[in-house]
Amino acid sequence: MSMIFLLLLALSLISSNLFTQIVADSPMVVNPRISTDRSVDCTTIDMILADLIDEGMSDEEQVLAVFNWIRRVIYHGDGPLELAFNFGMMVHSLGNGSCLRQTAPMALLLDRLGFESQNWTHDGHHMMQVRYGGKWHCLDPHMNFWVRNREGDIAGIEELRADSTLAWNAVAEGRAVPGFLHCGDSPRWFAGRGQWQNDNYWPEIKVDEPFGRINLRRGEFITFNWSPGELFYRDAWKFDFGAYHMCGIADRADKANWPLYEPHAATVNGTKTYRHWAEGKIVYHPDLYSDNYRDGVVRMRNIVRLCPCFVLMPQDLRHDGEMTFLLDCPYVITGGSFALQKGEQSGPVRAEVSLDGERSWIPLEVRDSRDSTLASYVEPLNGHTGKYHLKIIMAGDASLTTVDITTNFQHNPYALPYLVPGENIVSVNADTLGAPLRVEWAYAEGPDWNRTRKVSRTFRQPGEFRITVGGQKYPRNLSLTYGVLP
Repeated sequence: MSMIFLLLLALSLISSNLFTQIVADSPMVVNPRISTDRSVDCTTIDMILADLIDEGMSDEEQVLAVFNWIRRVIYHGDGPLELAFNFGMMVHSLGNGSCLRQTAPMALLLDRLGFESQNWTHDGHHMMQVRYGGKWHCLDPHMNFWVRNREGDIAGIEELRADSTLAWNAVAEGRAVPGFLHCGDSPRWFAGRGQWQNDNYWPEIKVDEPFGRINLRRGEFITFNWSPGELFYRDAWKFDFGAYHMCGIADRADKANWPLYEPHAATVNGTKTYRHWAEGKIVYHPDLYSDNYRDGVVRMRNIVRLCPCFVLMPQDLRHDGEMTFLLDCPYVITGGSFALQKGEQSGPVRAEVSLDGERSWIPLEVRDSRDSTLASYVEPLNGHTGKYHLKIIMAGDASLTTVDITTNFQHNPYALPYLVPGENIVSVNADTLGAPLRVEWAYAEGPDWNRTRKVSRTFRQPGEFRITVGGQKYPRNLSLTYGVLP
C-alpha cells in the first residue's frame, strides 16, 4: 500500500471506536404497491374480491368469478407440504397445488363473500360444493369441472351421485363448463358410485397480508419477470426443473383465462406451457460515495470510508473489517450473488451468510482477485423465506469501491398486475414514500408480440400513469421493476 494512500487514510479517520452499531434510519419506500384498474390486485383477500366481484352480479356469477381466478393462479401439481395452505405463498410464489390445495383457498374467498361450502372427496379426490339459491352446487377447480342439471342449475353432489349421466353426458348435452376436464380427466370422478365422503372441515389457511411487503432502500430495486429463468424453488416440484402446468396446450380450452395465458407461453423441459413459475430478483447497489450505504448495513466493525478516494476499508489495518447487510424477500428465495469492485491493489475479501438472525454463519465460496470479489450461491438460500444476513469480511489491506447484492426469487406471474388492450391506469402507492420511487413496465404488443414497449415514471408521492396497449390481443407482459435510486 502506497505512502500517499496511508496518508489519506490517516487524514480520514473519524472514529477510534472499532465496534460501531449502525441503525438504519434513512429515506426508503415502505411497502410499495403497483396495481391497475384492469387487473386483479392480489395484495389482500379483500382487494382480490373487490376486483373480481362487480355490483349486480348474481350469486352464481360471483362463485364462478372466484372459481376462474383460482384456476388462473393455481394449476395442478403438488408443492411442499409446509406451504400447502399458506395463501400468500401458494398464490404469489408457488402457483401450483392439487385438489384440496385449490378448493381450500377457494372456500376461504367464498366464505369472505358469505357463501357456505363443503369439502368432499370421491375415491380420494377432493372437490367442493357451494350453497347458494337454496341449493348445493359442485365445482372442482383442479380438473375444471362443473355441470348443469337438466333444469339449468349447476348440479350438486347428491345429484351427481344419483345420476351418473349428469357428468358423463354433460358435453354432448351442452351442460358442461367451458373447457370441461380439459386436462384429460375422466367424468367418473364426479359420477355415480364409489367412495363419497363429506370431510366436514377445511384446513386452516394461513393468511399474512398484505402480501409482498418490502422496504426498498436507496439503491434497491425489485424486478418481476413473466418468464421462467435458470433458478427455481427446488422443493416446489418433484422433478429437476421448475414447476409448470405439464398439460401444456390444454390451457387453450380455458376460455375464461386464455386471453391472458396466450401471450405468456414458455418452453419448459421441452413442453410448451402457458402456466409456469417466473423469476424475480432484488438488486441492492448502495452508494459508497456517501453514507447512503448504511441504509442496508446492520453492523460494522473496523470499517471507515476513505475520502477523497471513496473506498471502504478497515480502519485498523492490523485487523479484518466487517460489514453485515440485511436482505429481505417476501417470496421464496432461489439463490443469491454479489459483485464487489475493489480499490487499487486491494487485499482479499471473504463472505458468510446467516439464515437464522446471525446466530450461525455459513462461509461462501468466492472468486477473489486483485480488483473484484464475486460469488454466486444457490445453496444455502434456495427455499429460504424472509430475512437473511450477508457478511463481507475485508482483510486489513482490502478496500471496496462498489457493492452489488442480488437476491433471486420465484414468483407466480399470474398474481402480478397485468396490462390489457386499450387504456390501463397504473396506480403507484406505498405506506411511506420516503424517497422517489422509479417504476418501469416493459411489455410487447401486436398480433405476434413483436413490438416492445417500455414505460418509466418516477413518483415522489402516490400517483398514477396511463399505458395504452395497441392491438386486439392481450400484450405479453415482460417485466415490472420498481425501486429507489442510490
